[in-house]
Amino acid sequence: MADTLSQMKSSEGMGSIRQTGSLQLVNTNLNSLAVIATFLAAVQAQAISFSVDKNTTKVEIATNTLFFAGLFVDVLSGTIAIVGSVQLQRTYGLLKQRESSLAGLKTAVKTLSSSSNAKDALALVNHLHYLERVMFPLLQSPRLWNSLSQPLRQSADLVEQIIKDSEFEDHLRITFVYSLADYRRITNRLASSRFRTSLGFTASLIVPGLVIAGLCCFMAGALCFVLDSQPVQVWATSIGVLAGTLLLLLTVLGLNIDPRTIELPFNDV
Repeated sequence: MADTLSQMKSSEGMGSIRQTGSLQLVNTNLNSLAVIATFLAAVQAQAISFSVDKNTTKVEIATNTLFFAGLFVDVLSGTIAIVGSVQLQRTYGLLKQRESSLAGLKTAVKTLSSSSNAKDALALVNHLHYLERVMFPLLQSPRLWNSLSQPLRQSADLVEQIIKDSEFEDHLRITFVYSLADYRRITNRLASSRFRTSLGFTASLIVPGLVIAGLCCFMAGALCFVLDSQPVQVWATSIGVLAGTLLLLLTVLGLNIDPRTIELPFNDV
């Protein structure tokens, strides 16, 4: 058990998912990025309509190159975000079902705690906590399934043994047995869909960068278009607005970010 917990801990990073609600937050962020990418793609397509027939000078070629590159990046990022969001939404539904199964098992702890069998209650709490926590490293690092499947199965078997050996009323015992069976079934479904879940997490990592790349292509293409086709007053104003926005952003960030190294309030979490 200690080796398994160390593997779980080593697989968790600063952005690790430790609660089901965190997965829903990742899914919401992907949906928001998909909307942004779709908006940028529409703007890029509209901008291309003004420059697509102009390929005489080097600036015009650079303009179309940047616009088309940004369009492709935006379409790809929006598609990847939507596909990843769909996969994470499915995983989120399975995790909610899994939480429901664990909730049914946790009632056994309350029943044992009220009786004289406190030792079994403590062991049951330990195993249920493991069953609850082990899933999130597995979702983020599918390679751990082979090394953690056996400890997961052993822990579930021990929970089942504790339930069988404890003196529960028949209706409670039936509830616990069915809850454990549901947990095993849902865990198998999560293991079978590990590729889909990995696709969702991969999308959450690469889509922000793709959206920023698409935005940069659009801004660079727009600047080239303005410099080539508009008078000095127009492109000077455009460059001033862009520079002013970036300066304002950097100024606000500089006022709110402390460059000094901070000490984390809790260690080994």
